[in-house]
Amino acid sequence: MWIGVKDGRYFVRHVCQDADELRTYGWTSHNGRDYGHQKLVDQELTLTTSFYKSKEDGSGYGGDWAVRIDMQSESSKLSEDLWQTAYLFFYIADEDGNALSLNRDILDVHNNSLLAFGSRKDVGSWHLHLVSTDDLELHYSGFKIPHIHNLSDLVQQTLGAQARKFGRLQLSDTTDDSSNILVFQMSGRIPFRTDIAFVSGTDLKNSRLEDRLKSLTGTSLTDRLDEKEKEFDDKFKNCFNLTGELDFESISTGKAAIANLLGGIGYFYGQSKISLPKNSNVSFMDLYVIILITFICLS
Repeated sequence: MWIGVKDGRYFVRHVCQDADELRTYGWTSHNGRDYGHQKLVDQELTLTTSFYKSKEDGSGYGGDWAVRIDMQSESSKLSEDLWQTAYLFFYIADEDGNALSLNRDILDVHNNSLLAFGSRKDVGSWHLHLVSTDDLELHYSGFKIPHIHNLSDLVQQTLGAQARKFGRLQLSDTTDDSSNILVFQMSGRIPFRTDIAFVSGTDLKNSRLEDRLKSLTGTSLTDRLDEKEKEFDDKFKNCFNLTGELDFESISTGKAAIANLLGGIGYFYGQSKISLPKNSNVSFMDLYVIILITFICLS
């Protein structure tokens, strides 16, 4: 989530829609498994996010992942004071309702990168870290709720209450008892960049926590993201047997189409079981047409 500006007023964005009048939003590269890069242009702000997932020795079930968030300005000089500071939000939730633990030194992110920690039967113990060399202000709120579909409303209500009480656009730095959702707010002067890393299996003897955290942040993460982007570009070129006849814009459009197919909710893979009555006379071709029409309608 982030705070956008429209007609001189702040508002919270949680999704991207055509009605939001974003100049650009969507994946520019994605391999459908462990890497993706997206770009969003909102008025004068450019927000890019990249994710990387790894499974290394010492990690728990599901492995580790990292997200890099980069906030830049579209113009060399921001036209309004409203755009000079960016407000970004990210959250971690346990859908089973398990309580999440907050690092009480969370506001001192330069000396302690740990934000939160917890444990699940499937993942084991885990840590969530934030690493940035920029001067960021961090705030948080914790909620105990059975679902997350109204999370953006909760965040907006909390911000509104804080603005009316203190005149500042920030979260409350409070948590409900046994919070199963933690929301973090980063505020900073544009431009800035930060890395968020999720490390699993932290309770294992051979967890190698420091080494894995280092590999998921900073220059190590930069190298891994660059490597994954090159793999995506090379595979795209080889799969479609591209020649020098296509211009840069056409190739970029093609990459974005593939990336959004793989990274969007419309991408499915594997096999499906189809149940038909024993006395059914539906042929394989009829079934194929039915499935195809259903897929088109759902898309």
